[in-house]
Amino acid sequence: MKFDTLPPTCLVDETLVIRVLDLHAGARITLKLWSSFSDVVLLSSATFIADSNGIVDLGSQAPVSGSYRGVDAMGLFWSRAPVHGDVAKGFEGKSTDPFTATLTAEGEDGAPPISHPIRRVFLGPAAVSRDVKVDGLVGRMFEPAHQGPHRAVLVVGGSNGGLAWSQEMAALLASRGYAALALAYFAAEGLPPTLDRIPLEYFGTALEWMSAQPGVAAKHLAVVGISRGGELALLLGATYPGIRAVVAYVPSGIAWPAYPPTGHGAWTLNGKEVPYADTLSYDASRRSSAGIEAGKFDCYLVPLEDADFADRAAIPVERINGPVLLISGADDQLWPSSELAEFAVRRFTQTGFPHRVEHLKYANAGHSIGWPNGPTTMLKFKHPVSGEDMDMGGTPEGTAHARQDSWSRMLAFLQRALADG
Repeated sequence: MKFDTLPPTCLVDETLVIRVLDLHAGARITLKLWSSFSDVVLLSSATFIADSNGIVDLGSQAPVSGSYRGVDAMGLFWSRAPVHGDVAKGFEGKSTDPFTATLTAEGEDGAPPISHPIRRVFLGPAAVSRDVKVDGLVGRMFEPAHQGPHRAVLVVGGSNGGLAWSQEMAALLASRGYAALALAYFAAEGLPPTLDRIPLEYFGTALEWMSAQPGVAAKHLAVVGISRGGELALLLGATYPGIRAVVAYVPSGIAWPAYPPTGHGAWTLNGKEVPYADTLSYDASRRSSAGIEAGKFDCYLVPLEDADFADRAAIPVERINGPVLLISGADDQLWPSSELAEFAVRRFTQTGFPHRVEHLKYANAGHSIGWPNGPTTMLKFKHPVSGEDMDMGGTPEGTAHARQDSWSRMLAFLQRALADG
């Protein structure tokens, strides 16, 4: 048996054609995919039956057993999960490169197994990057290697701080032809340690710096953010008219306090804290108490129960100067991103927003939506800033589907939103 042609290196968002050839019809083989990082082995496996032509094709055949069900060309990638003890033996120490995933195929006829390592990268060979530490900014600029100007994206992460998420997203966008600035705004050298009273003017400086770069088409600029960064993306779009499109992953249409809580807001503008949801009206407090008794309390939903209160903390999304794409998980356990995104959608509708608004809401998906093909099995983690135990929510299958489906639609949205004209 042998693998059909597979690349030695590819972008993490690429869908691979994984086929095993030269098998006997009806042969039973098991495919495994493993990778490791920080002494943790991630492993997935699936068993297939070769078709009448002696081929196993993951793009058209479902496994008879294994880590995932149904036809899924990249099922082995997202279903990788940590393994320990005897299961991890044989994989430990073989590769410490977290970007390399090794595919193996084993038959039941005693023939030697075959393997193929694939290094999956965020920054392709046709893109370059450089650190940005000017005008108080802390970030990393990614852009195509060929001469611009290129349509541009400001990328902001969430409450993890630093360049977490934003630099991977920016690298992928640069590999797809955009100039993308991954911008840290706290928890990095020279910046505040936590998400507390961050001046929106800091991001205005970043937009000015980007617009002045020779490789940037200044009139074709978008912002992309996730979680608290999704809240920020909507807020920046409502503040700076030079932003022509907004993509907000698992966002909120309401502004929230500092994180961890300090008694202040997360954002400031002109030296004043941006209004945020921090206290409850009497009626909302009473209803939230009833919710606790019913086991259905979610503090993020409380402001939605009091229209006047919610309006005071609402992001004025109607001021955004271009189309908006919202992406959420209906089973988000970190915060109710679908409801918080719908709050923004209602405001768009009520104010007669003139641009296109799309909300991609995914059933069985949680908070961890972004680029596709990464493992979606690790749903719980300890927050790196607050130390709190967090649950992303969703199922591995549901979140994987949300990542795969939303990714192509997000790229198509940016292409249309930032088109010439």
